[in-house]
Amino acid sequence: MRKITSAALAATSASALALFLAAPAHAANLTATVTNGGSVTATNSGNLVITDTSTGISVTCTASTGSGSIPNGTKSGASPLQVGTISAISFTNCNGGGFSFTVTPKALPWKVNVTGATSTGGVTPGSLSGISAHASAAGGLCQLDIAGTAAGTYTNGTGKLTATGSGLTVSNVTAGCLGIAHNGDSASLNGAYIVKNSSLTFPQINVTSP
Repeated sequence: MRKITSAALAATSASALALFLAAPAHAANLTATVTNGGSVTATNSGNLVITDTSTGISVTCTASTGSGSIPNGTKSGASPLQVGTISAISFTNCNGGGFSFTVTPKALPWKVNVTGATSTGGVTPGSLSGISAHASAAGGLCQLDIAGTAAGTYTNGTGKLTATGSGLTVSNVTAGCLGIAHNGDSASLNGAYIVKNSSLTFPQINVTSP
C-alpha cells in the first residue's frame, strides 16, 4: 500500500511540475489595437495640477504641449501594456505655494500604457509611466524633482487623455522651498490633453481582455 501511495504522489508531483514548466512566465491578458495613430501631438485641455498630498499645496500649470507616437497595430501583453510614447513635452505658467516655477521634463520618452478593456463608450483605462520632471523657482533657491506614474483614461470620441490620480513621488527638495514639499512626499497629477494625429483627427485605441 505504501509503495502504491508513494508512486501516486510521485506521479502527481511530476505532472504538476510539467504543468508549471509549460505555463508561460507572463500570460498575456490585454490585446490593444490602435488605428488612426502614428505621430501625435497633445495640447492641454484646462489646467494641469500637481498636488503634494502630504502638505496639500498645489502647483498649477495653465499651458502644456507635447508630441510623441501611438503606432498603429495590434499587440498583446500583461497590464500595463505600452501603446505609445511622449517624446517631448513643455509646461508653461506654473505657479503654486507662493512660487513661480520653471518645469523641465526629464528622462524622456515617457510611456503611454493601457491597463484595462475599452468600455462600450470608447473609454480605455491607462497610465502614463516614466514621468520625471525638475521644478525650479526663486532664482534656483527652491528646487525639487517629481517622478512616477499617473493613472488615467483615454477617450476615442474626443481624443482626451486624462490623468486623475496619485502615483508620483517628490525628491531633492531644497531648503529654499520653505516647506511646501518634502523628500518622499507623494503627489497627484490631475489634468487632460487632447491628442491628435498628423491629420488632426483622434487616434483610436481599442483594448480587449480575455
